[in-house]
Amino acid sequence: MASIREMIGERVSREMKVEHDAHVSFAEMITPAFIGGIIIGIILGIPGLNLLIPLAAIGGYYAVGLVREYYEKYITEHDAFKVGILTGTIGAFIGTSIMLIIAVFYGDSTALFFRGVMDYRTADTVLTLSGLDPYLSLTTLELRLVANLAIGIGMGAIGGGYFIKRQLEKEYIESYRD
Repeated sequence: MASIREMIGERVSREMKVEHDAHVSFAEMITPAFIGGIIIGIILGIPGLNLLIPLAAIGGYYAVGLVREYYEKYITEHDAFKVGILTGTIGAFIGTSIMLIIAVFYGDSTALFFRGVMDYRTADTVLTLSGLDPYLSLTTLELRLVANLAIGIGMGAIGGGYFIKRQLEKEYIESYRD
């Protein structure tokens, strides 16, 4: 007895005439991954918005959708995760760059604002958690890059996997309507 997953895979393969060894090439991944990386970078780079970590999955979801629609290819789960991971990596570097620019230009004024509203220790804690270290040390920058890489790669892969899950569910439902 075949599982539901195997039946879905066989039906999708027959209808889309998929070659099981066909994969999305790196050249086909890079442009959608860069566009999705910009989305992840904006979400991870803007202080306050970067606290909404699950929003970063939108970039991976969008990038996999672009690969599928633009190149009109069937995407396997493996390819979706590769696109999501590449998207998250690009997004982490973009997000860290945005955060660095904001910290350089607006870090002092933001620190003064928060220190005027809250006590000194609480204000520094809030600034550090949101990515605007008032002292802008190299250690903090490295820590933000590593954190953005972990979050970006994880959320990009989750977004890509979720796109494939939704597509398989949609195709499964449509197969029973026919």
